[in-house]
Amino acid sequence: MNALLLLPLLVASATAERPDVFAVIVGNNASDGGELADLSFADDDAARYFELFSLTGGRVEILSVLDADTQLLHPQVASKARAPRRDELERALDTTFDAIRQARSAGRRTAFYFIYVGHGSVGADGEGQMHLLGGRFSRSDLFQRVVSRSPATVNHLIIDACNAYLMVARRGVDTSDEVALSRFLAREDLSAFPNTGVLVSTSEAAEVHEWSRFAAGIFSHEVRSALIGASDVDADGRATYDEVRAFIAAANARIENPRARLEIYAAAPRLNLREPIFDRAWVTSAITLQVPSKLSGRYYVEDGRGVRYADFHSSSEFDLTLTLVPRDLYFLRGEAFEMRIPAAVMRTVDAATLSQEPLTLAARGSESATFQRHLFALPFGPSYFEGYRASIASDAPSSRAFAVVDREGLSGRQIAGISVAGAGVASLFASLVLELSTSALRTDFERAVGSDADIDDLEDQVEDRALARDVLLGAGVGLLVTGATLVFWPN
Repeated sequence: MNALLLLPLLVASATAERPDVFAVIVGNNASDGGELADLSFADDDAARYFELFSLTGGRVEILSVLDADTQLLHPQVASKARAPRRDELERALDTTFDAIRQARSAGRRTAFYFIYVGHGSVGADGEGQMHLLGGRFSRSDLFQRVVSRSPATVNHLIIDACNAYLMVARRGVDTSDEVALSRFLAREDLSAFPNTGVLVSTSEAAEVHEWSRFAAGIFSHEVRSALIGASDVDADGRATYDEVRAFIAAANARIENPRARLEIYAAAPRLNLREPIFDRAWVTSAITLQVPSKLSGRYYVEDGRGVRYADFHSSSEFDLTLTLVPRDLYFLRGEAFEMRIPAAVMRTVDAATLSQEPLTLAARGSESATFQRHLFALPFGPSYFEGYRASIASDAPSSRAFAVVDREGLSGRQIAGISVAGAGVASLFASLVLELSTSALRTDFERAVGSDADIDDLEDQVEDRALARDVLLGAGVGLLVTGATLVFWPN
């Protein structure tokens, strides 16, 4: 049964062509005209995106003014960074697109990333704008100067800014109406670029949410955590748009304050809804950290410099594998203990073999009251993923905008019910697959009766599969009933 269910994933992984990766990353703390208070960590986010995508061995451009602290942490990135001005951005796009065309002419598949972290605002004409040094880059610029000009096989847009949803919305659109936004995206703009996927923060709050304990924007930190493997519920090494958005949903599900609640919009390229936003098979040199299911829990990974690399809440349902930027030392920290990762001498590390030491760090400050307690409070695994997908009205990720948590808030019991119901759906699907295979085997058995064939073995196989089908069917129905009861039973 497991082999039958995993066959499509195995085939896709075996046949996928490794693309040449290209990225233009913009991180800008300042606002154009000084109308907004400077951000603190857009440069840090840009530097960490640069390090991550550089693992692919691809061509990566970074436009950001790294502050003194960030330059000390990322001296190699600082030596390659250029100012985030419009002329520098145009030059980076031109040279990148030229390189992509050369790769395409050589017959290679290409993946292009445009990543922006910084301030976003709304112009007088109602159009979204990204802030650069000495100017702005509008929604029209994004589509005309980036998306429509890109010669890549597939494009990925990642935008982390307040009002980021206006970067993919038309002028004058009712930005409070997510349905109108999704219809516009699907019918008028992204439909013209079916090779383009979008992942943006869509918080309606007036500020971008940064957190000093991450030294990063919360959205970008969660995206990177998802890309390096924390969202990989099927363990195929690929982070899809479905997996990333479900991972971010789980990470933020317990945030009740609407002003602190992170919302995102995710749309996979319509040419291939299973297109990975990142595939760890593309990585040429990295450290692999394995977190087995028996160590399930809430963790974060921090390197020896104190840079917080990823956060996650692993499930007991599956083993987690993370891809880390090469460093001499990492720490895996839980809520009560930490494990020292000797990355300088081990390229693959199994956390189960590491000794656990008491955790001496403590959360401080009012911002920790919300984020420290509630971010990544729910475990993320196959059951949550299936339950989350089942809770979405449409299975196609490009069909609608969505919030990572219902606006009225879901209780922990209801979230658990959705997860249980999702497991029930998976069991019913598995029973259907077994029924089809049992029917085919039963036909073979009937044909073999009266022949010289060994019918005893065929009969045993038919009975075994029928029994497994009945067990899965019963479990599926039971899980669905239990899940529905948890979701709809009055408080």
